[in-house]
Amino acid sequence: MILRRPYQALVFALLAAVCVCSCNSPMDDPDGTEGLRHAMDTAVARELAQAPTQDPVKPVTREVNQVFNALQKRRVQLDSLGPQISEAGAGMPLGSDLYGKPYPEVNLSLKDAIRISVEHNLGTQVARLQQGVTQAELVAAQAAFDSSFVASTQANISNAPAQDINLGQSTVPIPVDFMNQFRQFNFSSGIQTPMETGGQFSATVVNQYTKLYPDSGYTPNPAWINSVQLGLTQPLLQGFGSDVNMAGIRIARNNDRRSLQQLRANLLMVCRDVEAAYWQVVLARQRVVVAQWLVKVGTEVRDVLFKRRSFDATLANYADAVAKVEDRKSQVIRAQREVTAAVDKLKVLLNDSNFPVGDETMIVPTDFMVDEPLAFSLKDAIGTGVDQSPIITQALLGVDDASIRQVVADNGRLPSLNLTAQLQFQGMDTQNGDYSQAWSEVGAANFMSYLVGANFSQPIGNRAPEANYRRSRLERSKAVITYRAAIQQVVYLVKDSLRNIDTQYRLIEQTRAFRLAQAENMRALMVDEQTIPSLTPEFLSLKFQRQNELAGAQNQEILSMVEYNNAIASLWMNMGTGLQMNRIELNVFDPDNDGSAKNATTIAK
Repeated sequence: MILRRPYQALVFALLAAVCVCSCNSPMDDPDGTEGLRHAMDTAVARELAQAPTQDPVKPVTREVNQVFNALQKRRVQLDSLGPQISEAGAGMPLGSDLYGKPYPEVNLSLKDAIRISVEHNLGTQVARLQQGVTQAELVAAQAAFDSSFVASTQANISNAPAQDINLGQSTVPIPVDFMNQFRQFNFSSGIQTPMETGGQFSATVVNQYTKLYPDSGYTPNPAWINSVQLGLTQPLLQGFGSDVNMAGIRIARNNDRRSLQQLRANLLMVCRDVEAAYWQVVLARQRVVVAQWLVKVGTEVRDVLFKRRSFDATLANYADAVAKVEDRKSQVIRAQREVTAAVDKLKVLLNDSNFPVGDETMIVPTDFMVDEPLAFSLKDAIGTGVDQSPIITQALLGVDDASIRQVVADNGRLPSLNLTAQLQFQGMDTQNGDYSQAWSEVGAANFMSYLVGANFSQPIGNRAPEANYRRSRLERSKAVITYRAAIQQVVYLVKDSLRNIDTQYRLIEQTRAFRLAQAENMRALMVDEQTIPSLTPEFLSLKFQRQNELAGAQNQEILSMVEYNNAIASLWMNMGTGLQMNRIELNVFDPDNDGSAKNATTIAK
């Protein structure tokens, strides 16, 4: 019965055509996307253009030091002459805390320090919360296409005077009973569904109850008039297509991904900073050991001079030794202060209730720096950095955002042409208020109404949309340049870290040879001390000098090991692999999959 009505069939065909049409923009994208991709690929290829095809993984190397090899046979003896690394452990004297008591101590490994900081660091917590915010924003953007239930009701009671009827030569008054008197009650409910094409489909049920006066003047009276209304509004040019209408969701999703990358970047930096702070505590404690050793050996010389004042030592010799020892004691105090400062800085990064910044508990590192050679391939390191660095991923998201906005701006240049279509089935009861009979009439589809319309508008000159489109193209070009700059930055950081690793690894060997040479210098001086007849001022000055040089050489060796380990940590951060190297998993709950926004969590294995 329905298909026999040509107008109704035409409307249904129109509705179906709009609903199943392509969700893309009706205009081809003329913005040079292929050129954009080519420019981005070229930016990566250019940085690796000079890399050899075969770049095998190889360890860092250092030159063979002849002095080091020559002194290896006396290595144990020479190591025993200077400050002892083992004395930097628990129980090392550091003076009194701010309460005037000895520092309480607690041991901490590097692995535990990184794990604690990843879980509790304040900056990391902020990054986690920010990701929760962007996930909520993504869910809110996706909700733009949720269907809505709508309902309304209305009562209209009228008692209005009516005009008389003019029949030419005479005027016929309207009887009082036939004045404009009626009671009408409307009830409507339905569903409205936004579509990715930019339109909106609605299905509404309307119930209208009407009572006219006088009762005997109308039939049926009262009457139910029920109807089902199907409506569609659809833009055909401006605002058409999923590329335009899904833009908000895509940008919100990019913001969520960007916050995840910011969280990764924050965690990578925390891992690097905590490791650097941990080694700084180790270095500061070693400097205390060195400073205390200088006081010890200086005191021994001072005491010998005190005993030999009546033999061959002058008052000036003894006074000079006393002054040098007192100066070294001041160096101990400064070194102890460096330890407390380094520990407090580490506590700030940890942000753990077991290590509060306000507490005077002294953290004692249980790990020591490694000096094993690191194997690497420059090409692989750069490739990994380009692939995993949050800096580049965030730059790529910026390019995608700019491309999305350009598509929207390009669509905004089109004229506004909006289609409106509506189909209504109506039915009225014939038995004075039979509600079910009115619905039977609706099902019979004997009374149908059709509405099809179109609205068109176009700004004269179209200057604002054209300006917005030019701006979007410039912003995308800027985003591409930012992406290229990000690639250069990552390549520079990776290369700089590798150069630091290579330099510091070679320095470890060189500073160790320097320390052994200074220890040999000290050993030779001690041999001379047993044979000379008297302690001359020149000899005493030389002995203090050799002690200072040996202490300085050991500080240099420890520092080179610290900087070598810091360079490795910086490389992992710049390559974006610091979490994997520290065995940290980043678990993220995708709101697209589970329907709810949850904060990212990290698990240290």
